[in-house]
Amino acid sequence: MLQKYSIFILSMVFSITFTVNSAAQCKPFIKGSCIPVLSPYIHDGSYQAAIMSQGEEAEVYKTVFAGQQYRLYVCVEPVMPEVEFVVSDIHRNVLFDSRKNGDIRQWDFRSGASQQIKVTVRIPDVKEKSAERTVGCVGVFFGLRDK
Repeated sequence: MLQKYSIFILSMVFSITFTVNSAAQCKPFIKGSCIPVLSPYIHDGSYQAAIMSQGEEAEVYKTVFAGQQYRLYVCVEPVMPEVEFVVSDIHRNVLFDSRKNGDIRQWDFRSGASQQIKVTVRIPDVKEKSAERTVGCVGVFFGLRDK
């Protein structure tokens, strides 16, 4: 019985350590490779990043302000095959869909109203059942520009 609990505890410690190490490994890539792409916009100082694999989806919420110019950039490690993102308002109205805009990874926009938006990032699933899932860092960044 004690051995069973030891194995369980050890596996939990391993998975927590792996998750923390993965997130820590993601941070240098995100800061070094992604922030420069925001130029000439100025990074707003925050970002959301996660280790994701194919078939996963994540949501990021952001308050944007009327009249302000923004650049939204979804940064993905080169090992990742592709990424899709959709921006919607609180009423679920789609404001931007990367799939309908050439699968680009950034969107420059001016907010017409102060509002909260939702960015849904999706890594499409593996098409072949025998194919191995790719895992990598994905980050969502916002830049601001003077009016």
